[in-house]
Amino acid sequence: MRLLKFTLFILLLTLSFAEEKEGSSTSASMGSVTMDGKIYNQVAIRPEIPVGKMGVGLDLYVYFNDEGIYPGNWDFSNGNGFATLVDKIYYLRWGKPGDNLYFKVGALPSATLGQGILVNNYSNIMEYPQVRRVGLDFKMKFMKQFGIELINSNFKKSAPGVLATRISYDPFPRLSIGLSYVTDLDQTQGLSDRDGDGFPDYFDHFPNDEAKYNEALEIYYENREFWDGIVSDKPVDSLLIDAGLNYNYYNAGESSKSDFVSAYSFDLVLKLSKKAYIYSQYGKLIGEIVDTDNVKSDLGYGIVPIGLFSKFGPINLRGEYRMQSKNFLFSYWDQAYDLNRAIAQDGNIVTKESQLYRYGKLNGLFLNINSSIMDLVSLDISYQNMSGDVWDDTETKMVTEANQTLMGKISLNTRKIAKVDVAEAFYQQSNVINPFDFKPNASSISGYNLGFEVSAGMTLVYKSRTTYVLNESDTYDAVSSMQIETQIKL
Repeated sequence: MRLLKFTLFILLLTLSFAEEKEGSSTSASMGSVTMDGKIYNQVAIRPEIPVGKMGVGLDLYVYFNDEGIYPGNWDFSNGNGFATLVDKIYYLRWGKPGDNLYFKVGALPSATLGQGILVNNYSNIMEYPQVRRVGLDFKMKFMKQFGIELINSNFKKSAPGVLATRISYDPFPRLSIGLSYVTDLDQTQGLSDRDGDGFPDYFDHFPNDEAKYNEALEIYYENREFWDGIVSDKPVDSLLIDAGLNYNYYNAGESSKSDFVSAYSFDLVLKLSKKAYIYSQYGKLIGEIVDTDNVKSDLGYGIVPIGLFSKFGPINLRGEYRMQSKNFLFSYWDQAYDLNRAIAQDGNIVTKESQLYRYGKLNGLFLNINSSIMDLVSLDISYQNMSGDVWDDTETKMVTEANQTLMGKISLNTRKIAKVDVAEAFYQQSNVINPFDFKPNASSISGYNLGFEVSAGMTLVYKSRTTYVLNESDTYDAVSSMQIETQIKL
């Protein structure tokens, strides 16, 4: 009860502060959300407060069900106070993209490094609100000729999925040279570990208890005298594993070595006019992988010998000719990276890097169109069509096939549609033979946001998300989530 009173006090205090700021906006929402596999009711206030060039977005919320308030988001014990307060900052922004100084801390809906050969359209909110990451997207120009970019996907992790930097130099007014470096210091930290005991939830038989992790050992300790009487020369843990009790065996000591992947890139940009430029870029992944024949090989590289960006009225057009060696993926750190940087399968951890053997020498085209049509519909569509060597699971070998990617987002201008406040849908299908077959893989994402005006100032919003995880039969299971909330504009 004291926690609830404190939370409501903070919500009301922030609401009052936001209402006093000129140009600020505040929305409240009520709905449901799934946390740790349980459904909770949600009450939240989300003020957005502009202060000059600075903008602050807060997300103050309470989750509760018939068992009480979800404690994880308002935990000030054992040194968790700082992390709890940081969680309530949805974003902190200074300036706008294109300014000499721009940064955004918190939620990153989309972040791209340079021309995007390594990091393109990365988002750290794909699992929001179940997973709340606090990232950084920073861009600064100084001394007229120099620029620096930084991306950190999550300050709350010792090994964020994306840790990137880029420096650029303009030797001439129309020419720019850039150098980038990106790393994921430990891909295995992409697995959920709710209690922080070093045992990912997939392997942890007690995912909400940091003092316990192994059901088999718990049974042994509770029945030690019985087990000691029947065990001969075989280790107790192995005996219980054979009995099927520890079905997801995991040794934190054996698995403590970080599994990192890194990359660097160069890019060259020549401005043709204020609305058009051509560019070239090269990217190289750093590391080794083991293929299905247990043969080690170095990670590969990708080249864009020529790329073009141009703006034609309301249409932004980007086109690239792409070439790559084996063991490489363009835009390796993409929108779905936090979902597939590491997955658990058949008792093992499978990283995105370890699957690069599936991609051989390829070349082809990439196109992106971003446009607003008659102020009614906004479209953002990307399509890649490359051909060469790709892995065929059916034949278990490399075959000559297509490697295609389709990503799209469509949004309606709802100001001209009665009773509809939000209408947008998105879809991603990456690195498949035919994205129009709609056969899912680990990078597949789809969803929509629909908001209907219930009354003046009140909107009922449906948020649907579908991702896919690999199962023990080597097929993909859909993981769908639906969040329904009522937003109140204050």
